[in-house]
Amino acid sequence: MHKLWWKNLALVGLLCASTHQASAAMVLDGVAATVNNQAVSCYQVAEGVITLTTQMKQAGAKSIDPQKLYDRVLDTEVMLLLQKREAKKLGISVTAEEVDKTLENMAKSNGLRVSQLKEVLAKQGMDYGSYKKTLENRILINKLVTTGIRSQINISEESMHEYYRKYLKNPKPVRELHLRQMLFDLPASPTPEQVKVVRNKALNVYDRLREGESFDKLTTLYSTNSSGMDNDLGWFMQGSISSVFNAVFALPVGQVTEPTRSPAGFHILLAAEERWKKPDMGEAYDQVHARHILYKIPAAASIEEKADIMLQAKTLARQLQSVSDEDFAARAKEVSQGPSAEKGGDLGWFKRGQMVPEFDDVVFKLEAGKTSDVVRTRFGLHIIRVVEKRHIDPSSYEANQARIQQVLTDAEMQTQVPRWMARLKSDAVVNKKSCPQVIQPGVL
Repeated sequence: MHKLWWKNLALVGLLCASTHQASAAMVLDGVAATVNNQAVSCYQVAEGVITLTTQMKQAGAKSIDPQKLYDRVLDTEVMLLLQKREAKKLGISVTAEEVDKTLENMAKSNGLRVSQLKEVLAKQGMDYGSYKKTLENRILINKLVTTGIRSQINISEESMHEYYRKYLKNPKPVRELHLRQMLFDLPASPTPEQVKVVRNKALNVYDRLREGESFDKLTTLYSTNSSGMDNDLGWFMQGSISSVFNAVFALPVGQVTEPTRSPAGFHILLAAEERWKKPDMGEAYDQVHARHILYKIPAAASIEEKADIMLQAKTLARQLQSVSDEDFAARAKEVSQGPSAEKGGDLGWFKRGQMVPEFDDVVFKLEAGKTSDVVRTRFGLHIIRVVEKRHIDPSSYEANQARIQQVLTDAEMQTQVPRWMARLKSDAVVNKKSCPQVIQPGVL
């Protein structure tokens, strides 16, 4: 339905992020900041300053405050280093193959081959190696957010049922908005005076937007987004975005919200486009709730050993033909060698295609309450018990449960990601220094 603000891997955004001009080749050996004793070099900041200066001039900036520009880029570099440190601590990395695959997909989505993408970059004076590095960083941060935040979010059944009741129970076309944002950062624990200053800045920009100035231009000039969140949020329907932004759904296309406070700072959202989308309902299907007992067959097992394992499985299968579900679960806990053993072999609900074909062929033919003979798959020997069966209507809660969980998790991420980033920053020891050569007139 939508892309999240920390996941945008759009070509244009990366082209801007990886611009290298001749003046970036200057030798800047100084240190702009240390972050937990790791350095951010003046050279890194200089590259970012040059890129952002170019963007601001293209957006129509008549004057640029060198110190503010320097501070803005330095904050972004500090946050990137903090995120990379956290990824390393969690053992998260990005392989060259992942970067190459993403490059192929991005080139394809823009109607290009990778070789043509390189030509596009070269014509615009952009360095392909730096482009790949920017992409690698984005993939790394996406993985980090997924591991560090998404996996920790629990959506309640009550919330999921409420979403279903409001938006999916009676399927009908819904209005979706393509949202873009302007973000004015706040520190992790801002003082009242800091909040006042940032709010006033956002209000001033809001007034200029209301007077008809370009959203793109003012975003480039004034948005202080240093957290890595994208300004293009993607498509949303009501209920699929954090509730603090609900006011945007009352707006016509082309209008903007008043500055809205979140853990990240103050946001101004633009309703860039709208569309009416029919509910994406699939076909009806059957589901089975089953348990199983697994006997693994070691690769090095002899013929006699394999025959012995088969005999054990067949003997147990006969014994379990008429037992209760509770007794089957108890035996599964005792003897099953599969990961579900601790849960009494419980595999939960699944539809055809989620298990290997040999397993599916048996389990979908068994009646509820029945136990199979021995079933061989590549995982070993199975004894399967069908607990329940049900037919799923495409408009039912069950058919949409995974989708609802995804939507509500994404909405919760919109609040959790800024909080997580703020914690990273507040827990770090950041010592900012000075790079006077970066803000000299010759650099800008």
